Amino acid sequence: MMTLKEFGENLEKLNAAYDELKKKYQKPEVGETITVAGITWRVLDKLEKGYLVISDGFYGEDRKFDGSCNNWKCSDLRKELNTDLKDKIEDELGKGALVGFERDLLSMDGQTEYGTCKDLVSLISVDEYRKYRKFLPSTDRYWWTITPDSTPCNNDSTCLRVVSPGGYIGGISCNYGSGVRPFCIFSSSIFESEEDDD
Repeated sequence: MMTLKEFGENLEKLNAAYDELKKKYQKPEVGETITVAGITWRVLDKLEKGYLVISDGFYGEDRKFDGSCNNWKCSDLRKELNTDLKDKIEDELGKGALVGFERDLLSMDGQTEYGTCKDLVSLISVDEYRKYRKFLPSTDRYWWTITPDSTPCNNDSTCLRVVSPGGYIGGISCNYGSGVRPFCIFSSSIFESEEDDD
């Protein structure tokens, strides 16, 4: 059984941990970086349900998008991000910290064959890259987008768009290694919420 003194000490430690957590997750501004689950994230936008972020650096080593398919829905990389990385983020922030969002798998040549899907952790599309380019400086390696060049209806099931080190959009096969920059929405609920006076 816990003594009153031990209870008081434990309560003090919990309050200190809570205060530290509040400091760690202050409400960020667009363009700022935050650290979650050991990853530095750049805030790209403030949305109705949360903050749209992309990893400021690369997640691990270069890896394949998939062994044989440029469809994000069946990508090995998608499975990894929506299990391993999702779990890592939720271990730190709790369930509900990530907001599911729809991903448009429109190809560069306008094919809609792959449709849409919903992710908790994803990669950026070419259209999103263009929209948020001003927040994304050049890097030292190529990195994946979810945008395919085309789809099987045009005899292309392997090529995807990547962002080059200089920032232009190029294309490579899904089974080549490229950098990974996870892209997701952190729920507003994980950040200290102080009502704005304006």
